[in-house]
Amino acid sequence: MTSTPVPMFDPRSLGFQKIAALGALGVAGGLFLLLVALFVVLHPYPRGAMDHTHYTLTLMAFTGLLGAIIAVHLAFAHQLWYAPVPEGGAADRASNIRRKARS
Repeated sequence: MTSTPVPMFDPRSLGFQKIAALGALGVAGGLFLLLVALFVVLHPYPRGAMDHTHYTLTLMAFTGLLGAIIAVHLAFAHQLWYAPVPEGGAADRASNIRRKARS
């Protein structure tokens, strides 16, 4: 049984908008990992720290704040990924770079 390789995104073939969308997805993922770390680190212990009521209230506050930021980044990523490509596209940008390199 042979496996076909998964095609990778070549950053040179993607436009600026798609690279920015991938960055917004990375930020959303990082914030989600931060939220998971807070859930683990703030867990109440029987001999100290927070009780379960304060733990629940703290997690609700952090989940609301970080959830809103994650939602905004996901909305930005969706808008950037499906943004219309300018008429010239990457071809005009590449020719401008070559023209500037020659001068």
